[in-house]
Amino acid sequence: MIGRLWKTGLKPGRGDAYETFAREISLPMFCKQKGFLGCVMSRDDETGLVMTFWEDLDAVKALDTSPTYQETVSRILAADLLTAEQTTTIGEVHLLDLAKVATGQHDIR
Repeated sequence: MIGRLWKTGLKPGRGDAYETFAREISLPMFCKQKGFLGCVMSRDDETGLVMTFWEDLDAVKALDTSPTYQETVSRILAADLLTAEQTTTIGEVHLLDLAKVATGQHDIR
């Protein structure tokens, strides 16, 4: 399994709009990609993080050339939500423990 971490700065006061974009546009787009296994999205007032999980490196590479991904990137840039440079880091997942989430011991909305 491959993890892909995307990090961005958020414009002040735009966190809720960023979260709506992530939920309504980004997540559905990721779900349509071949090899997508899931994701975790996190934010505070200044930073947005998106950790996606993929079957293999080929799936991650395919994302970069996906027309729907490219369209989503264009849309988020046009939405005036982001600040600073975005960074992406890719690596092999060697540990993943979501036991509390899977058993309902932790409420994720």
